[in-house]
Amino acid sequence: MSDTHQEYSADGLEERNLRFADVAGVRTRYYEGGSGEPLVLFHGGQYGHLYSLDSWSLNLPGLERDFHVFAPDKLGQGFTPPPARDEDYTYEALYEHAAAFLEAMGAAPYHLVGHSRGGLLVADLALRAPELVRKVVLVDSNTLAPNSPYAPPGIFYQSLPSHAAFHPPSVSGPLTIESVRAEPVAQSYSTAHVTPDFIERMWRIAQLPQTAEARERMAEANERVWLPSMNAGKRETLDAIDRGGLPVPTLLVWGANDLSAPLPVSGYQLYERLASATADLEFAVLNRAGHYCFREQPRRFNRLLRSFLLD
Repeated sequence: MSDTHQEYSADGLEERNLRFADVAGVRTRYYEGGSGEPLVLFHGGQYGHLYSLDSWSLNLPGLERDFHVFAPDKLGQGFTPPPARDEDYTYEALYEHAAAFLEAMGAAPYHLVGHSRGGLLVADLALRAPELVRKVVLVDSNTLAPNSPYAPPGIFYQSLPSHAAFHPPSVSGPLTIESVRAEPVAQSYSTAHVTPDFIERMWRIAQLPQTAEARERMAEANERVWLPSMNAGKRETLDAIDRGGLPVPTLLVWGANDLSAPLPVSGYQLYERLASATADLEFAVLNRAGHYCFREQPRRFNRLLRSFLLD
């Protein structure tokens, strides 16, 4: 049975489950709900991007029936503030914050799900802190996939010059509701999941002073600090995967219609890289779904997680 528009009609967040915690000195927003084995959802994007734990809003109610779910705002996204200095806009700072969050919640070991740039993060956590991790789910992560001339990093966003939410201010100009909506629409097979509630929450994040600060700093730090550190983290993670694979059971999930991380290039190449040394690996493709396949096909995505994580 395909997902229906009814699945997108209630796209809010349960306010009582939204919390803040001091994570290594950073006031970090997170969502916590449900009971069962602990599951942590790491969203995509980077410093100053508008994606946050809100991305999982269509999945949370279903997942809470089977799991004790945690979903943090990553460092410098959502309502979690960015680093104070340009020099700290690094992948390592992002990793350290994520690892500290897992420690702070005190429920290890966790199942980890990482979307897009969150995929690199959870793979790295499984390699460097395996004691914190039970199983890993990687979702549409071109950031973790081997580089390919057929899908160069960032090429999709360069095709959206008017889309301010994913470009530094010096390139894109001011944010508008239209620019906030442009990227999720362009990334979708069907736009039913791009609900007014979701866009309103992204717009609210866009208005935060700390979001403006992160975007301004990334205009300077992106090429000089962030990208070199992230690329180094990616190389080290893929090298470790080549040497011994991921040390925990791993599920790779991809949207068949992903434009920014194309399945025939990014998805298959990452699967082959993982399969060479990862003993326990599964690969699932969601048809008629783009980069945010977990939002476009929430019922199917949740079913995949339940089957894999609780097996």
